[in-house]
Amino acid sequence: MGHCVGNNRFAYVFYATDDEYAVAVLVVAKLLRQFSIRDDVDFVVLHLPLADYILTTMHEMGIITKRVEQLHYDVYNYYFRHCLIKLRILQLTGYDRIVFLDADTIPLKSLDHLFTLSFSEAIAAPRAYWLPQPFVTSLLLVVEPSLVMWNRVRRHFETASEKKYYDMDIINLEFEEEIFYLPDEYACLNSEWEDTEKPFHFGKPEKSYGRMQVVHFTALGKPWWYHPDKVRRLRPNAHPIFYELWGKWWLVREQIIEESSPISRLKFSFLKHTSQREN
Repeated sequence: MGHCVGNNRFAYVFYATDDEYAVAVLVVAKLLRQFSIRDDVDFVVLHLPLADYILTTMHEMGIITKRVEQLHYDVYNYYFRHCLIKLRILQLTGYDRIVFLDADTIPLKSLDHLFTLSFSEAIAAPRAYWLPQPFVTSLLLVVEPSLVMWNRVRRHFETASEKKYYDMDIINLEFEEEIFYLPDEYACLNSEWEDTEKPFHFGKPEKSYGRMQVVHFTALGKPWWYHPDKVRRLRPNAHPIFYELWGKWWLVREQIIEESSPISRLKFSFLKHTSQREN
């Protein structure tokens, strides 16, 4: 897989392990396209088997799909069983630089500037400010892929399960002294606005929201689990921004469904209802 899968030198890259994550990739990609001004950037998704109608929609949106093999990982937490696939972004050696985003994020601004950001370290990423430092999160990564980097992370795979390493642990362990730290607002958790009675890491919630580049859905879980109406019932004390983020994500999802073919629209709607949580 060590080559360009598209025609450009730069790429936004995502990974999807099932249909629900793949639809979330569509949401992130559509938002980035709304903010983006560069025309020399590919959109690429590395994926496990996905439904044909989702792959078709991706292609219609100009997203390049690349089927990859699962990495053997006897993870002790089933929820993270596919997490090492993220590190396959380092195999895309045909690109000069890639910007990776997790599917359960919501970009609020253009990230195009990260393709020309000057740094000499192996990787650029924001701090996982909610954890003891120094430690970066892998929900956003800026890298120049190479086989050297891929081999460096791959050597941890055999013992990852035994040592309870996830993708984020491997990145921090292997590149500990070679990380360029992006500002915290590149990896803000939506839990910042989950409860108006809790302190805000970024200061006043309204003012800090305007600085945010990327928000990661952690509070309540994945954005597709609950419709915005249910979010309000489950978190009645949340700040209005908490509801706004959820509503924005669902609005873009609905736009994608409406713009798809009639057959795909029916299948998307079925997936929407089956993926939501009851509690």
